[in-house]
Amino acid sequence: MAWSHDGCRGARARGTALAQPPTEPARPPRPGFPWIAAAAPVAGAFAIWAITGSALALAFAALGPLVALASMLDARRSARRDRRAHTRERLAALQRLRDEIARRHDLERAAAWSAAPTARALQGRGVPAWGPNLPGRVVVGSGVVASRVAIERAQRSEPDADDLLAVASRLTDAPVRVDLRGGIGFVGPIALARAAARASVMQVAATIDPSACILRPDGDAWAWVDELPHATRPGSSVRVRIVDRVEESRCDPGRADAAASEPSETVLAVAEQVGELPPGVGAIIRTATTRGGVLHVDGARPEPIRPEYLSEAEAREAAGRLASIARRAGIAASARALPERVELGSLLEPAGLAPRDGADRARLPATFLAGGSGPVEIDLVAGPHAIVAGTSGSGKSELLVAWITAMAAARPPDRVAFLLVDFKGGAAFEPVAGLPHVAGAVTDLDEDEAQRAVTSLRAELRHRERVLADSGAREISAVPPSVVLPRLVVVIDEFQAMIERFPELGSAVADIAARGRSLGVHLILSAQRPNGVVREQVSANCGIRMSLRVLQRADSVAVVGTDAAAHLDPSRPGRVMVDAGDARAVEAQSALADPDTIAAVAAGYAGAGPPRRPWLDRLPARIGVDDVDAVLSDADGVRSDGVRSDGPSGGSAGLVLGVADDPAEQRRRPVRWSPGVDGALLVLGSPGSGRSALLEAIAVQVEREHGPGAVVRLDGPPGRDWDRLTTLREAAVAAAGAADEVRLVVADDLDLRFAGWPDEHRFAALDAVEDLARAVRRSGPALAAAATRASALPPGLRDLLATHALLRHATRADLVHAGGDGGLHRGDAPPGSGQWNGLRAQFLHAARPPAPASDLTDAPALRLDGAACVAICSARPGPDAATIARILERGPTGGEAIRLADGPEAVARATAAFARGPAEVPVAVIGDGEAWTSNWALAATARARAHLIVHGGPAEYRALVRSSGLPPLLDGHRDQCWSVEPGEPAVRRTWPTG
Repeated sequence: MAWSHDGCRGARARGTALAQPPTEPARPPRPGFPWIAAAAPVAGAFAIWAITGSALALAFAALGPLVALASMLDARRSARRDRRAHTRERLAALQRLRDEIARRHDLERAAAWSAAPTARALQGRGVPAWGPNLPGRVVVGSGVVASRVAIERAQRSEPDADDLLAVASRLTDAPVRVDLRGGIGFVGPIALARAAARASVMQVAATIDPSACILRPDGDAWAWVDELPHATRPGSSVRVRIVDRVEESRCDPGRADAAASEPSETVLAVAEQVGELPPGVGAIIRTATTRGGVLHVDGARPEPIRPEYLSEAEAREAAGRLASIARRAGIAASARALPERVELGSLLEPAGLAPRDGADRARLPATFLAGGSGPVEIDLVAGPHAIVAGTSGSGKSELLVAWITAMAAARPPDRVAFLLVDFKGGAAFEPVAGLPHVAGAVTDLDEDEAQRAVTSLRAELRHRERVLADSGAREISAVPPSVVLPRLVVVIDEFQAMIERFPELGSAVADIAARGRSLGVHLILSAQRPNGVVREQVSANCGIRMSLRVLQRADSVAVVGTDAAAHLDPSRPGRVMVDAGDARAVEAQSALADPDTIAAVAAGYAGAGPPRRPWLDRLPARIGVDDVDAVLSDADGVRSDGVRSDGPSGGSAGLVLGVADDPAEQRRRPVRWSPGVDGALLVLGSPGSGRSALLEAIAVQVEREHGPGAVVRLDGPPGRDWDRLTTLREAAVAAAGAADEVRLVVADDLDLRFAGWPDEHRFAALDAVEDLARAVRRSGPALAAAATRASALPPGLRDLLATHALLRHATRADLVHAGGDGGLHRGDAPPGSGQWNGLRAQFLHAARPPAPASDLTDAPALRLDGAACVAICSARPGPDAATIARILERGPTGGEAIRLADGPEAVARATAAFARGPAEVPVAVIGDGEAWTSNWALAATARARAHLIVHGGPAEYRALVRSSGLPPLLDGHRDQCWSVEPGEPAVRRTWPTG
């Protein structure tokens, strides 16, 4: 069965045909007399009599006819019973079929009325589904129409089955529709005819877009039509004319027969007689009574219907409702056409460009839109937030610039400030960046700045909460005029791009949206497609909606509740649908803010102080020692940490290491190091991260205050560093004395500084540095060291270097291992960038002093004049023996050089020379470490009586000198040597060259 009605849709629109009605069973033939059954008993009885001779057997012959008669009667009774049963089953089947037909008729009727509702039903459906075209047919009433319920036709005709087929083929109380394009005439008593025509007019008005249709009524009886949004839309492509012959005759009797309509018009005519209707009307409805009428359609026989009527009061109420919906959708009839171009100056002049005191905090008005009835004022406080949608080229950035300029013209910087965030490269807000109201302009964010932005915005909310609490006010409008707390408007262009790149910013935006009204923080979120990007809790607080041209109907509906923005003319940028917060979207034209207008607004408040900055710029890539005050200071010379600047140290104890960014407090803090409190400082960072520059910046500050001698740098030759460490250690252990004038010890690359030293000297140097670090908190000099990894230092020293300045590390894992915050890691950070106590910081930079001309420690030359007995342990005994021999030969008395390698005779001569003691002729005994060790008796005599010289390394020194103390460190074993006089400590000497 296919039962879909015209216009029906859905899964139940089609089905299988019903089975044919059950047929009436045929009457069975009357059964005949069973002669054989009757004769058989008679023949049997006679056979028994013939055999037995018993006359009693003949009595059984009478049973045959009796049984046959009984069987015939029983067959007739059974046939009548079966016929009655078949009849009952057929009647039940017919009733079930009637019930199924009625059920399907009910479904078909409901579907038909749903697809073709009456004018009265359309009014109860909420927002009308306006389309661009005129409806093909309209419902003029109810009546009988052809049903789509199909029943298989029986093979033979039966009255009750034929009646059932007729019932199934007709759907009663169904909508009767006629073709509108051919025109419809309503004839009968004028009141009923007009009521029927009103129903058709309202169906047209509820179906076609007002921007595509114009309704032209005739006479005062149709004055209510003027309230429809279709009444005054010039240029509409569809025209529907309402012809009222009674009104025409009353106004001009001569026009009664002069029905003239344009060929493109659709006519709905009302008359008392058929002859009064305009020619060519395709359908005529005769309205006889309130419940009855007749439909006449060309080429069809008249059909009785029950016309639909609509009173004038109902029609007027419905017209007002459609007009209200059209106004909210921005397609209501306007008093005049919107301008093609609007200059912002024309909306602001003359008072708009004049400075205002702006004492009123309750409003934030701005006039930057031109509507059909004149300028449109938008009060952002009423929002309290706004969403602006628009595709590329629709004029979105120009609208934002005009809005910002208009708000700035209405309030001074101490009453409104702007934070501008642009994700299109920074060009969108460039025209208004110079306004004194602009507290910050952010052109881009990276991954590290995203969290900083979240922290800064939330800190601004906390700051405003404190100000309101101190003022005893519940919202910003109640704050006393003397308190400087401007409304902050955060304008974010390309909000969609920002959220897609940094989802964590969505929580900060939602926080502002929820609490911004009372705190005076407002959002203007601009995106090409806000649908699905702006969170529900954000959009729920955005009462002001604006949509320039968008590409998808859904985007327009999501922003302003209508698809009108998807139909805006792309050749007119700045054309916008505006919902100012009253759930009514109107069409307007955005103004253009030219440079002269913006400059005039800026000049009007040129003398005003800058607004408080809720979002500071990121720290500069380099800060010199003399740049600290400039980085910390505002335009008025007061630092952002609230301390009047008076030098790098800010007038408080400690050395300035750099500047830390503290977004949670919306300020920058000086990074200070107080050695007496903080202990020794360790600067950690990868090569090229600015470690050396920071150490030098610390040294520069100490030298400026205490002189050049106050700083000791461990950056020279090993011997010089050893001497400095030895002296400093002795002074530190003594807690006073020779090192009192030293205020700072700088050790760069501490993890590698002693790597090339002999083990004894390396361990001793590290112990000396540890003693210096331990003495920092007492009265010793400050210690500032730098290293790549703290783990490369001995555990004891690492524990004493408790204060860490963390610069750039190679990997995030290295930074975390050093004790830093991995979230602040930046692999591409500039030199000097790092963190201090969990805050991002930019440390100071100072150029390193030039390297020393010589890489050797100054040492007196080795002199052998007057030395009678000399014992030399050399790593190169052959060449050194030749050198010593030449030196002795040039002496005034000559001398003898004995090589232990020449054998026992040479050892005997050396033993005799040492036993003889000092002589006029010097004797020098030369051997390597092994030779002196094997001749231990000679070595013992030499240690007691001779001048010992060691030209080699620690192994040679131990072989000859055998001292428990460490000698001075040599810069080079070939260029320097140790000289030990009897009873004196070892000293460093320069080895002679020949």
